[in-house]
Amino acid sequence: MSKLNLTCILGLLFISVVFADVYMHNPRGSNNRLNEEGQNRDNADRLCDTQNNDKGGYCWGPSMYFYAGSELMIEWTNQHACNNPKMHCNIVLQYMCGPEVRDGATTTTIPDDANTYNQKVNPNPLTGEAVDTFLYGMHEGFQYYQDCKARERNKGLFTSDQDMNGRDTAIYTRQDNNNNRQGFECPEERDYYPYWHPTPWKDIAILVDDVSQCDYFQGESQNVKPKNYCSLTEFNNNQTCIDNGGSWITRSPWKIEPPVCQEAQWTRDNHLGNSAMHKEHEGYASSFNWTIPYDIQENCVLRLRYNISTGDYEGWGFENGTFVDAKFNDAASPVLQDQIVEYFGNPFEMALNTDQYGRTFQDRSHIFHIRDRPSSVPDSARIFNLNVRGKRGNIVQVYPAVEYDFVPERLHTVVGDYVHFQWTGCDTNPANNDGEGTRQTDRSNIAQMINPSVNLPKDNPSDPMFDEYEAQARMAMINQTDCLTYDQLAAKNGNNNNNIEQDVQNCMKLNAAEPYFDGGIFRMNKTGEWSYMCTRNNNFSNRSQKGYLTTESSFPTWAIVAIGVVGAGFVVAAIAGAAVLYSKSHAAAAVV
Repeated sequence: MSKLNLTCILGLLFISVVFADVYMHNPRGSNNRLNEEGQNRDNADRLCDTQNNDKGGYCWGPSMYFYAGSELMIEWTNQHACNNPKMHCNIVLQYMCGPEVRDGATTTTIPDDANTYNQKVNPNPLTGEAVDTFLYGMHEGFQYYQDCKARERNKGLFTSDQDMNGRDTAIYTRQDNNNNRQGFECPEERDYYPYWHPTPWKDIAILVDDVSQCDYFQGESQNVKPKNYCSLTEFNNNQTCIDNGGSWITRSPWKIEPPVCQEAQWTRDNHLGNSAMHKEHEGYASSFNWTIPYDIQENCVLRLRYNISTGDYEGWGFENGTFVDAKFNDAASPVLQDQIVEYFGNPFEMALNTDQYGRTFQDRSHIFHIRDRPSSVPDSARIFNLNVRGKRGNIVQVYPAVEYDFVPERLHTVVGDYVHFQWTGCDTNPANNDGEGTRQTDRSNIAQMINPSVNLPKDNPSDPMFDEYEAQARMAMINQTDCLTYDQLAAKNGNNNNNIEQDVQNCMKLNAAEPYFDGGIFRMNKTGEWSYMCTRNNNFSNRSQKGYLTTESSFPTWAIVAIGVVGAGFVVAAIAGAAVLYSKSHAAAAVV
């Protein structure tokens, strides 16, 4: 049987030693969840194979949008370490857009049937709107999966001692050899990166243990490199394609910038928590600041892949090319299922599953939109997205998701930058999860405080965050209408505190708000620093949803002073030096 050439085999990404998980928190990762109300998702096969815990994921909320050229902080937690000597790890961030990409309106997996996969319903079961809505969620397209199902798998890959007999197409891999379909995802493409055939995904970033690998990954990205396929779908390489009368077709690259490639943040193993280092500060979740591309489309999805592997064999091939491939399959495998090893004269059985020895995990966002920036915002201006992460419940109830917080929690801007305030949530969190206001609902607002240590907002602060009183009030009330006073609520509910808490006209608890709030885009016109909070999510179950925003002049004060004292002949040099120092200490990533 045919094999792909050696350069293709080099591209595999080395995927988990043990069962691990990765969860995206901003934008909200679905983990195949839609609108189900239980602690566990209903269907792990709905859109893709995440390999994650059934409890993970955030329920569906109305879609957010991001302006082209704006900065979005992607935030996640991964369970089994990264950039850690205990294992190898890469993080791959990608996105795709298309008119048929959708969240869907049912938790049922899309049917593998040309006549029904595009079925529509009216009204929309999620929103109640009287519009035609795709019933089934879909990311990769129908034809993409048909091609994967027909195409011979790459038989030059290492499959260890897994039984691949009769499993001859690209829907079978070492990690997944049971033909359990997840949406229209292609298992071979999911498990290996960079993939050797065309895919619908555009690369954003690759975060690596070893930056010496960056040239390879960036050069192999479909962003910049053409990918090939056979006109006769079943053949996977040039030679067998031509030999069987087919044409070896080249698909042009996306013709966009190569993905960013940089060192991954260090995280510990067996821990779904913060990384040890985020730029010059510690204690933040792993993250990457994505500059939203000028790819104006209404239906987009973000994909985060977490690839980890063992050091028990050479799976990388970057240094000397002696990596494992098909020559090491079956009995020649360097690791075996439940292998028995001898140590100091005694046998020990290892808990070793070779379909998990090197593994890929992923999470995907719900649908979002990329829109052109307003005409009033100059193309040269920076726009930062300020969002809310998390879900209703205490830390045990929400795990492996996280409690509420603002993202970025600390945002650094300069005069002339813009901030887009926007967040979404859902109304189908588990019914017993703790929280304030109407059960099952996510709601957030912004109210200014004196400093981060206080737990009460400051009424009419002398230095308000927003230039206009109306904006300050709107951020706090988040467009609520038809509100009742406490006395009216008490009379309506017979002084029953629980009923008052749940009443949808209780605007003090933000109950009258919609799950999605678009606060709009604001230019930062003045210098200052401001702390703010959410008035609702601040009890003992879910405390301290607080943020910090600072705006400086175009140059820090020290730079202006320095320029003022130097001689005229050194003014240009002083400005250049100040700009370099400033850019290094105040990166466009917006987190300080």
